[in-house]
Amino acid sequence: MTLPAPTFDDLTGRTLYGEGLDDAGIAAWFASEEQGYFELTGGAQENPTGAVHRHHALRHLPPRRYATALALGAADGGEYGVFAGQVDRFIAIEPGRGFWRDRIAGAPAEYRMPTPRGTIDLPDGACDLACSFGVLHHIPNVSEVLAELARVLPPGAPLILREPIVSLGDFRRPRPGLTAHERGIPRALMDRMLAEAGFTVRAHSLAGFPGLQQIARRLGLRQVWDNRAFVLADAAASWLMAWNARYWRPRLWDKAAPTMGYWVAIRDPLPSTR
Repeated sequence: MTLPAPTFDDLTGRTLYGEGLDDAGIAAWFASEEQGYFELTGGAQENPTGAVHRHHALRHLPPRRYATALALGAADGGEYGVFAGQVDRFIAIEPGRGFWRDRIAGAPAEYRMPTPRGTIDLPDGACDLACSFGVLHHIPNVSEVLAELARVLPPGAPLILREPIVSLGDFRRPRPGLTAHERGIPRALMDRMLAEAGFTVRAHSLAGFPGLQQIARRLGLRQVWDNRAFVLADAAASWLMAWNARYWRPRLWDKAAPTMGYWVAIRDPLPSTR
């Protein structure tokens, strides 16, 4: 099946390309993206990201232990090392079987294949933490998946997200180093979809200022997202240039802005049945 072409509103971030596809369209998208990230990376080990997760997410949550954490698009679990000693068990939703492991961050991990629509075979409120790091932008029906994440979390449980907030180029045509349909998620749309799914955003911040990683690596710094000094410098540059952030960035000056957003959202109380 050929997917519909993106509209002007999709390209400029007024709407999110992929939202509203029917079952056939979602199935076609899923088939294209299912092994895309694994094939791009060759199953390479994920780089440590402890410092960036602590700064943008974990410092906004009280220290506690989680019985069951849901890792949506976990890859090999490398991004979850920061949770070592805090999580008793992980349930990882990951299409790339080559990434599957028995443990994540030292805790037992149960890997499962995703479904095309993103439904999760768990009871309501089964997890007390959910995370998704750079995964939702590969999914067509983001709002539906956010609602499913809300379903498996009890009131008061946190959801941690990191997603690109730029278009990632012109997704009407192939882009080197990217999967076929991935595109960023505009900040305003993410805020709206989280609210509609039943979350309240506790913290939102920006990261990924262009050029800083290249400078740091030329200076000999390899694991930039696990280096507190780099993370603080990147956060400062991203904050200073947040005013220039837009979804579609065709001009050189447009690119002088942060490229990633972090959200720490809390599951809202359930509606009263009285």
